[in-house]
Amino acid sequence: MLAIFLFLLIGAAVLLAAFFLIRRERRFRNLLERQHKQLDERLKTTLERLEEERARLKTTFGGMTEGVLLTDARGDILHLNPAFQEMFSLEGKIEGRSALEILASVPSDNAIREVIRSGKSVEREILFDRPKRRVFQVHFSPMHHDGKLFGVVSVFHDLTEIRRLEEVRRDFVANLSHELKTPLTAIRGFSETLLEDSTPEETRKYLEVIFRHATDLSQLMENLLNLSQIESGKEEIRSEQISLKTFVDRLLERFKVQAELKKIHLSNETHESDALHADPPKLNQILSNLLDNAIKYTPPGGKIWIRARSLDRAFQMEVTDTGPGIPPEERSRVFERFYRIDKARSRETGGAGLGLAIVKHLVELHGGRITVESGSGQGSRFLISLPRS
Repeated sequence: MLAIFLFLLIGAAVLLAAFFLIRRERRFRNLLERQHKQLDERLKTTLERLEEERARLKTTFGGMTEGVLLTDARGDILHLNPAFQEMFSLEGKIEGRSALEILASVPSDNAIREVIRSGKSVEREILFDRPKRRVFQVHFSPMHHDGKLFGVVSVFHDLTEIRRLEEVRRDFVANLSHELKTPLTAIRGFSETLLEDSTPEETRKYLEVIFRHATDLSQLMENLLNLSQIESGKEEIRSEQISLKTFVDRLLERFKVQAELKKIHLSNETHESDALHADPPKLNQILSNLLDNAIKYTPPGGKIWIRARSLDRAFQMEVTDTGPGIPPEERSRVFERFYRIDKARSRETGGAGLGLAIVKHLVELHGGRITVESGSGQGSRFLISLPRS
């Protein structure tokens, strides 16, 4: 009897354990099914978002007029947009091929490798000869993921037409200046001859006006021809060692009378040891234009000085005056051709707004840069940085 009871008790315990196990398994299965369903929904949502993002990027790239090229860290092409494909007349499968092979441009390949090496953006203006001769401004930017650089995105902006129009404009200005130079020289010459003769006072007054304006126009034509020559890219730098103190002394001697008429003090604060490599006539033109501007705009009793200092990789010169200064909103435009801050005053002093444009181009021709520090009523300080070599 006891054995039967124990058998039944054990059987009941087994059945109860089996019941709980089955119930637990069912709950676990339901939990797995719910988690699986949630994962499916999340995966579906993620895929939909990725597809939306992919479609958005495709639409954005497809609608851009600029060419876009994505390359990996080895320089192989990952993606390109239709505008890029049209710019370079590309057909067939391009992804996976080398950017150097497709572009056939060493400067662009070097720029991509520089971005990969430094992790910083680079901007270049690059001439491409294939499929036809075109000029592009290209911005190369690094692409990062989880803090690691995995590629470069390059945006190509076509400057071919802009550069062609600039060349047309340069040729037009140069040709016009050349054609006007001859009649202006004749007007100056004949008016000067008549002024030397004994002429009535009334006639002499008119002749002086003709001569003065003809001289101003001749100077304008010379400046335009000079600027066109510099911008054409045909101007060469003939660099040589220059002792700056002696150079500036001779320069200031030429402006001595002009400065004394306004009682302006000219100061050469360079040192005997200051020496640099530059093209003497062009450096003379740079400093002459800056000095001429400073004397014109500095009020009587003011001061103008030239300083220099040697930096690690550059030689820096400065021309500083105690004039009225340049308002902050005007500083970015002072190196534009024909731009004048005070139009009425510039006419009085004979300025046409070309001097600083010529200075900027000549400094850049040396591989340097020029900046201005100024403010209303604070004078102006023009800084010229030229490479040491």
